[in-house]
Amino acid sequence: AENVQVQVAPKRHAWLPQNIKDYGDGTDDRCRHNIHGVLYLPSTDSTAGCNSSRLFALGVVFLELFSYGTEILSGDVLKSIQKSAASSSMAMMCINIDDSDVPPSGRPRKRSAVDKNDSNYADQMHRLKSLGVHDPICVLLRNLLDCVNGDFCGNEAYKTFADVKLDLEMMIDVPLRFLRNCDAGQSCQIERGDILFGREECIKQLNDAYKRSCSGEFNGVLIRGEAGVGKSKLSTIIEQIARDSNGYFLRGKFDQNHEIKPLSVIGHVFNNICNMIAVDIFSFEDEIKLAKSLESALGSRAWVLAQIVPSLSKLMPLQQLSCVSLQSVDLAESVRYLLSTLLSTITKHFGKPIFIVFDDVQWADAASLQMFTSLLYTKKNVFFAFCCRDGDTSIQAEDPFQVWLQSISVFSLQQIHVTNLDYEGVNNLISHDLCVSPRLTRPLSKIIFNKSLGNPFFVWRLLESLKKNEMIYFSRRESRFAWDIDKISDLEISDDVLSLLIMEMKKLPSDIQMGLKVFSCIGASVNEAVIEILSSHLAINLGSILDDATRKCYMDKVAGTKKYRFVHDRVQQAAYEMIPEEDRRLYHMNFGLSICSHVLNGENDDLFFTSVNQMNQGGPEILADPSQKPVIARLNLNAGAKCIELSDYASAIRYFTNGVAFLGPNHWNDQYDLSIELYDSAADAACNLSDLVLAEDFAKTIIHRAKWTEHKLNAFYVMSKTLRKKSLLRESIHYVLSVLNELGEDTTPIGEETQLI
Repeated sequence: AENVQVQVAPKRHAWLPQNIKDYGDGTDDRCRHNIHGVLYLPSTDSTAGCNSSRLFALGVVFLELFSYGTEILSGDVLKSIQKSAASSSMAMMCINIDDSDVPPSGRPRKRSAVDKNDSNYADQMHRLKSLGVHDPICVLLRNLLDCVNGDFCGNEAYKTFADVKLDLEMMIDVPLRFLRNCDAGQSCQIERGDILFGREECIKQLNDAYKRSCSGEFNGVLIRGEAGVGKSKLSTIIEQIARDSNGYFLRGKFDQNHEIKPLSVIGHVFNNICNMIAVDIFSFEDEIKLAKSLESALGSRAWVLAQIVPSLSKLMPLQQLSCVSLQSVDLAESVRYLLSTLLSTITKHFGKPIFIVFDDVQWADAASLQMFTSLLYTKKNVFFAFCCRDGDTSIQAEDPFQVWLQSISVFSLQQIHVTNLDYEGVNNLISHDLCVSPRLTRPLSKIIFNKSLGNPFFVWRLLESLKKNEMIYFSRRESRFAWDIDKISDLEISDDVLSLLIMEMKKLPSDIQMGLKVFSCIGASVNEAVIEILSSHLAINLGSILDDATRKCYMDKVAGTKKYRFVHDRVQQAAYEMIPEEDRRLYHMNFGLSICSHVLNGENDDLFFTSVNQMNQGGPEILADPSQKPVIARLNLNAGAKCIELSDYASAIRYFTNGVAFLGPNHWNDQYDLSIELYDSAADAACNLSDLVLAEDFAKTIIHRAKWTEHKLNAFYVMSKTLRKKSLLRESIHYVLSVLNELGEDTTPIGEETQLI
């Protein structure tokens, strides 16, 4: 028969087709043999019936079962079996997978046995393979039959029926990993699985949080944990919940270096929402209805939102709105309101739940954090998940992220703390990734657990490292991965994943090392346009190097984009730390100047911001040519202006401040106009952010340094606004009056302060 069914426990069945792709769901009755897996053997003395004999006897049953009726056992081997059975003193017994000692009624049946040490043993296994029996089944049989040797059996021989049952269940449940034929060519890579081991409680909390969010109890979840524990992996569970709920799933990830256009992460998420909605519109009438709803909700300010979410134009017309003036409107607050309104309108119109995951929010800019707060007020049909790292010493108490964490306590976000795996979790993970039974991986898992402390990312990199050093290897004899446990035990392994990664990277070919260093300077991800520019600048093929780095599991292709990213932020950090500290700023400056030369026309905002960020990380001190400093200062001014257009004042301040740093020591004389523009813009942005100390510093500098009164007017205005923001209204009035008097204006007709108020 092509398929054979084996009953190994109530309601559990194993299917063994010729080809793994032919696995069915267990409902096909064609060509089925009903096997009861019960065996009686006559005893030769009263001491028989030990566990190893019973396991050996089960092996005999399976051997005949999987031979499909073919005569596997020759006459000579039968004699050897009889001799082995007698010497093993096997009692009459019942063999079943649940260790039951109660035999069923009926006449006992005799089974033959095979001695592992018989010279024909290997031939019997080869014959089984020729019949289409899968390699893992052959290994299982060999380890059962090895039990005939009792206390002298091999290390991999079975000790309990529970282990046999577990191995059979894993072959049934995960056949693509535990019931497949392998060869060295197919198994050159350790396959990282998608199953989340040891996360049952976290998964339960996620499901409970979603159910409670449907009733309005929760807005979503805040997933916290140290680097490498698998916070991002939990988003796959949220994605599954979204599919089961017929909802939309979206994800955005922040970069530590902010090497992106301001608000681009949130803009990317909302762009994808609009694209998905546009695809789901079934009729022209539905399209018109949605467009009218959006026009009514967003009004004439929708064109502001379109600067961040270009795909909004797929849902509503925007052309006639471009001429609307928004003077005296707080753009940042307006954008936050508009995004929240857009989300509410979409969920109300379609009724489908929207699941949004923001990863690495500890690196989010202040504008994005403020946006999160506004979005959390959208409660109906929206489920948020924020993933953030705990224990990062680079994040200070006054950091915007820490302030945001404290501020969101008013929202109903269920906190989920993800910790390292315990020993059993590590063993299950290693078993799954190596496609080897967990009973066999326990010694290896113990060593790796002690080194990694159960950090899943560290575990995976350790496995990769051991394989590269040939301490984990593919065994042709076993048709699976094997390892040298003695060498691994004696190996000095770094106690932190960063040191391990650096050590492994230093063993790579020099061109791949160079490529990883270059990519790490750009950020967590790098797009093909940057790769092409830097390839020309460095005269090396970074595209080919990127492919090599991807094959070696250091980089990943981002699906649906022209970007590649590091598989983990620790990998990027390790690559960056391979660059000598004194060379890092030079790398950044050279890359920034190279990219800048391709985007001076300003057509590509992403490349523009990447170039300016790179030059800022290099710093003015690294420039050999002083004439380049005012050029970079001007670029920072332009970058800050673009940020203000996107209502991102926090990023704007950063660019304006960097622009000031690039000005020369005598800039009030040599670059007077540029200095006025930078200081004016910085004072305005700081005031809008309510950073009143910084706003006053910039404004006072202008008042002191400006050559003409008209250049001081904006600084006067900023000073009066800072006083008002401090609730010093009377002082603000006095300040304005003094400025007017200084300008020669007669303020006596104004009268009492109360009239002015």
